[in-house]
Amino acid sequence: SPRCGPRFAEAMPFVKFEHIAREWRLKWSTDADNSSLMQAQAQLEEVLADLSSIEGVASVQRVVCGGCQDFKVVTKLPEKAFKEWEAKAFEPEDAFLEAVKKIPGISAVETQTYTLEEVKLNKKDIKKAQDKKEKEQGEGETQKDEKPPV
Repeated sequence: SPRCGPRFAEAMPFVKFEHIAREWRLKWSTDADNSSLMQAQAQLEEVLADLSSIEGVASVQRVVCGGCQDFKVVTKLPEKAFKEWEAKAFEPEDAFLEAVKKIPGISAVETQTYTLEEVKLNKKDIKKAQDKKEKEQGEGETQKDEKPPV
């Protein structure tokens, strides 16, 4: 969709990013002792070495939610490496998606591209942010305590 992904983020200069991720997602069924989940995991293992060896890959993460039966694979790369992977049709994406679509109990097989950044502050930056917040709060209290001129 034109409203999603890094091209949309590029239109908003306040959204700083260096990495782009490709997500493969699907819904699995609890039928047959979670057989579809086990088969989806097996299909991931089939392509994991290829996925992990993509030039420039920063991380490959798997997300499983037992409550809503989500299974997601998120592959994160620096922007330049991502564009090179995109030019290769996100290989081995097609093989994985086609394989999981054949598994009984798997539905809603989709992909999405988005920016993905680590935003956790280090200790030094946490201290700066806390000091700034305290200073701003202190200035606000001073202004409240001042009496208006007569």
